[in-house]
Amino acid sequence: MASLHRFTPSLTAFDPRGASVRTVAYQRLRVEDQPVARVRRNVFGITGALQQQWDPRLHALQGHSPGGRPAISRQYSLSGRVLRTDSVDAGWHIVLSGSGGQGLTRWDSRGSRQRHQYDGLLRRVAVFEQAGNDVRERCVERLAYAPTSAGHAAFNCCGRLVRHDDPAGSVTIEHYGLGGVMTGQSRRLLKADTPPDWPAAEHLRELQLAPERFASSWHYDALGGLQQLTDARGNQRLWQYGVEGELARVELVFSSARRKVLLERRDCNAQGQVTREQMGNGMLAEFSYDEKDGSLLRLAAYRSARRENALQDMTYAYDRVGNVLSIRDAAQPTTWHSNVRSDATCVYGYDSLYQLINASGRENARHAGGPALPGLVVFGAAQADLWRNYSRHYQYDAGGNLVQMRHVPSSGQGYTRRMAVAAHSNHAWIQGQAVGFDRCGNQQTLTAGQALSWNLRNQLAQVSQVLRDDGQADTESYAYDAHGQRLLKRRVSKAAGMTHLREVIYLPGLELHRDHATGQWLNVLTIETGRTSIRALQWQKGRPAGVNDEQLRFSLSDLTGSCTLELDEQAVLLSQEGFYPYGETAWWAAKNAVEASYKTLRYSGKERDASGLYYYGFRYYAPWLQRWISPDPAAEVDGLNLYAMVSNNPMTLADADGRAGSTMSERVSLGLFFVGFLGLAGLALGALVDMPAIGATAGALLGGVLLGLLVHEGYRNARRRAVHNSAESIAEWLSQRAIDIAESRGLTHEETHRLVNFFYEHQGDNALLSVAAHSTPEGKIYGFVGPAVSAQVANNLMQAGKPMGRDMRRLGYSNILLRDPVRAQPEQPAGPSTAGAVSTFDVQATTGLARRKVARAGAPAASSDSPGVLARAPASAFSADMSAVEHLMGGPEGRSIALTIGHLREGRTAAVHWHKHQDEGGLWSADLHAYPGGGTGRGAFRLMFEHLGGRRYRVVGVRNPHR
Repeated sequence: MASLHRFTPSLTAFDPRGASVRTVAYQRLRVEDQPVARVRRNVFGITGALQQQWDPRLHALQGHSPGGRPAISRQYSLSGRVLRTDSVDAGWHIVLSGSGGQGLTRWDSRGSRQRHQYDGLLRRVAVFEQAGNDVRERCVERLAYAPTSAGHAAFNCCGRLVRHDDPAGSVTIEHYGLGGVMTGQSRRLLKADTPPDWPAAEHLRELQLAPERFASSWHYDALGGLQQLTDARGNQRLWQYGVEGELARVELVFSSARRKVLLERRDCNAQGQVTREQMGNGMLAEFSYDEKDGSLLRLAAYRSARRENALQDMTYAYDRVGNVLSIRDAAQPTTWHSNVRSDATCVYGYDSLYQLINASGRENARHAGGPALPGLVVFGAAQADLWRNYSRHYQYDAGGNLVQMRHVPSSGQGYTRRMAVAAHSNHAWIQGQAVGFDRCGNQQTLTAGQALSWNLRNQLAQVSQVLRDDGQADTESYAYDAHGQRLLKRRVSKAAGMTHLREVIYLPGLELHRDHATGQWLNVLTIETGRTSIRALQWQKGRPAGVNDEQLRFSLSDLTGSCTLELDEQAVLLSQEGFYPYGETAWWAAKNAVEASYKTLRYSGKERDASGLYYYGFRYYAPWLQRWISPDPAAEVDGLNLYAMVSNNPMTLADADGRAGSTMSERVSLGLFFVGFLGLAGLALGALVDMPAIGATAGALLGGVLLGLLVHEGYRNARRRAVHNSAESIAEWLSQRAIDIAESRGLTHEETHRLVNFFYEHQGDNALLSVAAHSTPEGKIYGFVGPAVSAQVANNLMQAGKPMGRDMRRLGYSNILLRDPVRAQPEQPAGPSTAGAVSTFDVQATTGLARRKVARAGAPAASSDSPGVLARAPASAFSADMSAVEHLMGGPEGRSIALTIGHLREGRTAAVHWHKHQDEGGLWSADLHAYPGGGTGRGAFRLMFEHLGGRRYRVVGVRNPHR
């Protein structure tokens, strides 16, 4: 592996402003090949705004192709907001924003227009859409907010969203928790299949809704942990947590009052990784990790705690940067056929860009490829000729498009699938098939005779699988809520002279499967417990003979989240499945055909539709094409190729919702060390020649390049979301505690900021911390941070007036002088000074992650137009114009705003969920923890920013997430 990567560095060229204008990577497939340069180019305007991005293929074509365009280009307003974005994959769209940064009107290249209407508080109250060939616009969303009244106050609804009529129907929010989290809602669907046009009068909107109402409710504990979910059929899920906030036990109570244990026990290591799961059906799952980098090494599942009859025993091997090299399942039998050995071992190879180029494993010997599943193998069948080995070889162009997949089986006939790629975009299709794309990059046909239809929001609306001469087609149509999540799937087919209508309604924790032709109505309850997901089958009517009601199905997932095993309540194997690298099913087996028919979750734990497409949440994936069928709705966050699947590395990376492959580098901390170390070394060397500043800059720049290499090469099994959630939970608690101390001690914003920084500086290896403040008779104010186990003793010392002595240091407490009257700043305190006590906080309370992981958590990879801050930066690295919220800084809102700005200046972007919005004119946002009237977690208010170039931003206002 090392020789393949020799002489293949990653190079980055910066302009005098520090902007990355060229990135060069070198691709090599074999050791004997010469590396080929892949150049990615960025073009910045005179204001520092990113105007053009060229991927390596389009950059190479630019010199000799007259029709060449950049992969993505942007035009900006005089204020620096993005007005027009033009993509070779997704077409163009224009966003017109209001003075408060709110999105007003959006146009796209299909001729569609979307208009947003707001009230006086800038809360969205209506959304209108109009297709290019429509005579008038339609109102597809209406939002209503509760006025201030005693009735609404009883349910914490005042000023919050209480009704939302959306493209799929209407949702009524019945009550909120004290923190602003929704705790009760009811959903109704449309009567008709056509898109709605909501009138202003509520009684007229009621006429368009079906009478059936689906009510769901949630209950949270004081720390925000979900304790209970009651679905629309009255079934309850109950969660219990350990002392560190980790999930410990899960139960299910059916509407019939029958109670079942789903998760009996779970153990975690110091990094918060699950090491052992004891399920309610007796199954024991054990997980082993590499102590150096946390990579999963072994996943074993047994039918019982006695560790007999292993159901799965998978071991993983990685290269030095975390790419999966091999997977072996020792629990699967080895078979022989035609003097060829076939065992459950998969081997993978990569090029120097870490794209998968070859894979080998075993498959169903009768599988011919394509969107259809291979034949079902029934447990106990003769296996001599059912298995065969295979190898697959992948080729990509310079833009990351898969252009050829060659399938070579150990016996029988192989095949080669070639893709044709458009000259000036990443639109691609199987050679010989007439596949088109609309102006927004949505694929128009799936296979021969299967048409795809898209709504105005570029969501897949219908798949026509069978087209008949009489005009009646077999179709599968979809409806989505206002957030883009699928709410309804309706399949219409004709067979034996009958029209079959099957529907699936997706509700919180519940799927309603209804077959109107056979009269079978099945409720599927869904529960996630980590690596194991559970689906409970509850028959509402039409239960087939011999099928048990309220049965449980336990699904165990592998490294990529794919469901590989299904067990029943007695831990008896129901089904098993293996996958090719990009998600096609290589083989699957089941207890019988009836049990197999209830399996819906497959690759990546996603639902496979009748068309063969996988629904990920924001778009659809075609595994036999190894690509998405529509552009990435999150734009270039996962690369300039908007159709590529997880950067062509599907065995190492996974996509959670169709927007980005999740990656994380364990070497970020080492890279940050290089930045600081080389910066100091450059300073010292530069001083020898009377140029210390230049030397320091050159050293830091070299360190930054090394950091970029480490981030690029340090792939490992992602836990980014969990780390960021933990960072956010720390920030939420700390913000509230800091504001409490500031109000009681009369601290200024600057003094509060210093206290917060002091807390982060003293995060060690302990699981618990406490933070407090103490005032002396001389008027000095000190801040304290120490282990929570000694909080009571520390509190007693403070009350005794002995906080600065040797006893506090022995307890492990550190202090910082926040205010000295002699050097006091002329800023007025916010309130009176009163006594306060030490409070404790469990850093692991939400996610169970060790704090040293939280301390190392960096920002998510930012787009090139405004790179995110990975580590602590000097205050000058981030600047913000606060004019828009200056009137709030003197009140309680100002403390929350100041804390958020402080996190950003210190580079703690994960603590406030710093990210860029694809709508809203490309604004950036950061959470406002402890903001008056706000909630916690993703219910917190947001501080909205407009990017001015470089590290400069302008605050445009505070956003209420409930509008």
